[in-house]
Amino acid sequence: MQNISEEIATDNNFNIVDILLIDHAYLKECIEVLTDNQRNKQEKLFYSRTFLDTLKKHTNAEQRTVYESLAEMDEIRMNILEAIAGSSMTKFKYQTLIPRINKMKVLDDMAEAEMKSLAELVRHQITEEEHELFPKMRENLDAAILNEIGFQFLILRKFTPQDLKDFPEIQKQIYQANPTEQKSSRKNVYQWSSNFVRKVNQYIGSLVNQASATK
Repeated sequence: MQNISEEIATDNNFNIVDILLIDHAYLKECIEVLTDNQRNKQEKLFYSRTFLDTLKKHTNAEQRTVYESLAEMDEIRMNILEAIAGSSMTKFKYQTLIPRINKMKVLDDMAEAEMKSLAELVRHQITEEEHELFPKMRENLDAAILNEIGFQFLILRKFTPQDLKDFPEIQKQIYQANPTEQKSSRKNVYQWSSNFVRKVNQYIGSLVNQASATK
């Protein structure tokens, strides 16, 4: 594990378990729609697209942060390996579904069935993580490591303000809201938080310096 500034290590808003749960909350919302036979196809098409997009971003960031960082940790090694195996299956499925779903104007029966199957698989993986992996991570990793991995995940995941609308504390960490409204859209203009940008630059700089020192 790389060294990290005390400022990042002590900021519990970056706790990786809490941040992973942000995506989990939205994925669960999508799963409820995609597995409900009473929902109409147009609604399912919308949720299929946002589900696949969230799943892709979440999986890629989780693999490069959580899995790579913790795969050799004895206490949770088997949980991580199981998560990697499950992630490989979902990745194959969403890679084939994304281009098809994005071209559809109406969700056909086969795509609806495939999305339901993928949603059920992801629901099982989420349950495994939340009931087994996450408690072990909280128990066996100190806060500084959880915060560092969470910070890494935030950099790679690139949440939008909309992604974080139900998580205002995390939203404030990454974005600063400009109170000036655009006349055309009447929506708040969001900009990267200068404090978050500073932390990202500081963190990346420390990694570069450490890499240079080991040569």
